[in-house]
Amino acid sequence: MAIAAVLVAACSPEPATTTTVPTTTTLPTTAVITTTTSVLDVCDPPDFLPTVLPTRVAADQPESRDVLLDQFTTIPGTTIRLWAGPSGSPVMVMVRGALPPERWTATPERISVRGVDAALGPLQDGVWAVAWFEGPDVCDEYSFIFYPPVDPAEIRAVAESVTGKK
Repeated sequence: MAIAAVLVAACSPEPATTTTVPTTTTLPTTAVITTTTSVLDVCDPPDFLPTVLPTRVAADQPESRDVLLDQFTTIPGTTIRLWAGPSGSPVMVMVRGALPPERWTATPERISVRGVDAALGPLQDGVWAVAWFEGPDVCDEYSFIFYPPVDPAEIRAVAESVTGKK
């Protein structure tokens, strides 16, 4: 339960007080995402990805202008990878550099991702998340955000498909 308490405390929104500039990231098999990032520190893209994706992820990813950004995809300083469904709506986002900017609505379940404890659970409005730390730096904070409809078993399979030790 210690990880749940730490993640709950760390998941509250932080005030945005830094100057920001837009950046664009192009990633294979993911949408190109333009997001607002801090000019101070921007996390590099992670050197790992899940090998299992939700079944709703489309083979052809939409253009970035067709994907709605939200509180999970516009956190300053983060790097994101987004997978969308056939309609262009987000299915899953991987965020490096921040934990979900809201609290869990129920006690998260403890799972293992890349050999470390992670929390899996519901956020607001049917959104679920998996969040974990791999070190003391902000760029060692990772989360997967899953948009409704979600299947907790599928979320676990996606999270556990991320291989390699930290």
